[in-house]
Amino acid sequence: MNQSLPQEPIKWFKNGMLEQQVEWSKKEKELLVLLAQADLLFLIAQLFAPPTAHLQEMLKIEIPDIKELLESSNLPENLAEIYQQFRQQTQSLNFENWATEYKLLFEKCPIHESDFIACDKGVLLADIAELHREFGFKFSGKTQVDHLNAELEFVAMLLVKQTHSAHNASFDSAHLGKWLPTFCKRLTETSTLPIYQHLAQLLLGTWTAIFIEV
Repeated sequence: MNQSLPQEPIKWFKNGMLEQQVEWSKKEKELLVLLAQADLLFLIAQLFAPPTAHLQEMLKIEIPDIKELLESSNLPENLAEIYQQFRQQTQSLNFENWATEYKLLFEKCPIHESDFIACDKGVLLADIAELHREFGFKFSGKTQVDHLNAELEFVAMLLVKQTHSAHNASFDSAHLGKWLPTFCKRLTETSTLPIYQHLAQLLLGTWTAIFIEV
């Protein structure tokens, strides 16, 4: 009998590859795709957090199974190369220069939905908060609910919920999908560091492959 898949992200980038088994059932493969995609979105959200010495140290760790994660996510293999370029470039960065660039960059290129969508900010935040309550999601971060990280984490949890419910990750069309492409374009044009240009490519490529490409 096949092992059952966990009903939560696999945390591939922390704990290593899911234990292999001889054969997955079709249903298990479908669930694995959703969990792996959620894991990748969680990883990208972490990379968009303010840089810390701990993050820089963590990025020194090679992820030998990043290609396996992408393969299980049904995502293009070139995303692994983009991730590796980002990871390697962070190792040669002076940490103070990186932290300064982050602060200046996201002043020029806002990282909140409310800075891209023309609507009342209070109404927007209330709508997102209501969606969180509807799906039982509690965002523990210190940022606003329309911050890129918060919205990525929410979509990732919706993917997890799809493994055991009929819910679809519709937040992409209601919120994040409306401003993410524009954000990535502006980030690429604004950043003076290649790491954020690569991170924009990783985010847009992942998003497009999961929610747009058929």
